Parts: sequence; structure tokens; C-alpha cells
Amino acid sequence: MSSSPPPTTSESPPDAGATGVRAALDPWLRAALTFVVFRGALLAFDYVGLSLVPRLGTCRPQWEVFGPGHDFWNGFFRWDSGWYRNIVLNGYTYKAEHASSVAFYPLFPYLSRWLGAVIGSPFAAGLLISGASTIAAIHYMRRIGELLFPRETTERAVALLLVFPTSFFLSAFYTEALFLALAAASTYLFLRERYVVSGLLGGLSMLTRSSGMALFLALAADLVLRLLQRKMRFRWTMLGLLLVPAGLGAFMWILKVQVGDPFAFAKVMTYWGRERAWPWVPLIAALGKLDAGFPEGFEAAQSVIDAAFGLGFLGMGAAMVHRRYPVALSALVLVGVLIPLSTANLTSMGRYVLVLFPAFYWLADVTTKRPTLERIVFFGSAFFLAIYSLRFMRCGWAG
Repeated sequence: MSSSPPPTTSESPPDAGATGVRAALDPWLRAALTFVVFRGALLAFDYVGLSLVPRLGTCRPQWEVFGPGHDFWNGFFRWDSGWYRNIVLNGYTYKAEHASSVAFYPLFPYLSRWLGAVIGSPFAAGLLISGASTIAAIHYMRRIGELLFPRETTERAVALLLVFPTSFFLSAFYTEALFLALAAASTYLFLRERYVVSGLLGGLSMLTRSSGMALFLALAADLVLRLLQRKMRFRWTMLGLLLVPAGLGAFMWILKVQVGDPFAFAKVMTYWGRERAWPWVPLIAALGKLDAGFPEGFEAAQSVIDAAFGLGFLGMGAAMVHRRYPVALSALVLVGVLIPLSTANLTSMGRYVLVLFPAFYWLADVTTKRPTLERIVFFGSAFFLAIYSLRFMRCGWAG
């Protein structure tokens, strides 16, 4: 009996190239979906809330970039957004002993200007940059998690970041989202020992906001410690990390060209009440306002909350050291808190700690087996996020 030939099929074997593209795109699509779910819920709340909450402060003309009658879209442009708007439209200007745009780093407004030339609006471009950067930050937080943590911990860390009380800045015309994406990507590549690319991205983060110096110190501390402990051998590519402070040098060069003083960004800090001080000085001053109870009035109450942010993240950084987290992660949290605390001013502490993403891995790890604590942290964060977000969009908070 002769055997019949095997049946033929019209199906082609799977294309390896297409499979590779799908595998590369899938994590980004998951990050985009996470962004849509979390940001979509917040923006829907804001959209409805703007109709229910009266204005809490005066909205200045430079914040109404889309014109009157567009409260929702204008709501993403508040307070420091006006300085970034000025940089987009006019570049840097500087007048000694006055508030000036030189205090604000250039990458975000310049990218907004360049992309805006393509799509027709630098302000819409800035919102797109913030949204895309948040997606990238989610992606790289997950990539770091793949190297160091269980998947459950990583997913919880991303969720906790996205409901953090000040996370609405990730959708605003601010630098937080762009910095977070660059810092997370730089850290991931550092952990993969791709030092030159890590340094390049770190340099861009330094061009985005001053927190880039905390990133450099954290990565450098990790690398130096491993070299001293002889856990690895020196390679010339490690010098790529010097590209991070080179970002500050690039900013100083821009200031030299545009306003004639490369140190203008430091000199103007006194206008915002920032000067050298021991880290505990602003904490003691803020906590002293508690007296017999929680202080009345937004500014006084917010200073106490900012002190709590500072102390909380200092505690998390110390706990990460105790739990032997990678030095790059724990040092980023500690240095990222200590630098703003050393300026004698707690203003914007909620924004400074928002971008210290490694702390959220620790917080996720702690709440993994404590569902009651997890619910308290998650819903408490979401509660303050709702309040702060609406207050910001209604011109009522300068934090």
C-alpha cells in the first residue's frame, strides 16, 4: 500500500520579521493602554468637575493659551506653564533681581516649539509630548521591573505612580512627564550596562529639569561602588555617564548666548526664596505650623503636606537602602529629596518627589501582601489627586 502524500496547506509559516515587530510593539501598546485607562479616568473627572467647581483664583492671560471659552484645554496651562510659554515664544530673557524664565530648563519648551512648527501649535505639541512621555515612562518602569522585581510589584508600582496626588502634572504643560521618561530610560539602560546611551538620555533629562543632577549622582554612586567592590572591571564606555552633567553645560551655553550670563539660572533662585540650608530647616519650619492642630488655609496646610512628602520619600529611600535595592534606585530617591530640601523651601516638593520613580517599586513591594494598606494608599492618593487636579485647572494652586 502506497502512502499518500502529506496534505498541503495554503497557510504560510509565520513571518519572523512581523513577529519581532509585534513583540517589540506589544509592550508599548500595553503602556499606551495603561495611560488611556488611568489618564482617561482623571481627565473625565476633570472635564465634569470644571462645570461644578467655581474658579479658585485668577487665571492670567498667559495661561489662556487656547483663548477664552476653552476651560478644559486651558486647564493644562497654569503657573509655571506661563514661563515655558514665554520660552517657546520669546526664548530666554533675564533681568537681575527679578523673576525670569532663566530658572526653567530648555528641552521641553524647545521640543514644543519644534513640534509645534510641524503640527501648527506649540501648546498642543507640549501636551502631546507630555502624553507620549508618560507612556514611555510606563514602558521603561516595566522594563526595569523585568530586571529586578516580580511582575505584580511592577504593575502595582506603575499604578501607584499614576494615582500619586501630583501625577496630574504628567498631563500638563510641564516638564515632569518628559523628565520621568528620560530618567527611567536612562536608568534602564544603565542597569543593562549601556553607559553611553544611558548618559545621553541622562544628559537630555538634565536639559529638562534640575532633577537630572540627582540622576547623575545616583548612577555615578552605583557605578563607583561596584568598581570599588570589584564587582566589575572599568570600561571606557562608563565615562558615557559624564554626558549627564554635560546637559547642564549645554543649558549654561544657551544662557550665555541668549542672556549673556551662564549662571543666571542659579542667581534667579533667590526670587523663589531658595537658598542654601540644612535639609531639616524647612521641615522643622513647616511642621511647626501644626501647633495644636492641622493649620487652616491652603498655603499653610500645603507646606505641612509638602513636609510629609519630603519625610515620606526620605524614609522610603532609607528603607530601600536597608532592603539592598540597587544603589542607582535608592540613591536617586534619597538625593532627589535632599537636593530640594537643601534650598530652604518646600514649595513644589510634591512635584520633585513625583519623578523619583524607584520609590514606587518599594511602596508596591510593601503593599503587595497587605491589601488593607494597599487600599488606604491607593484611594488616599486618588482622593488627593482629584482635589489637586481640579484646583490646578481652576487656577487655585501654585504647588
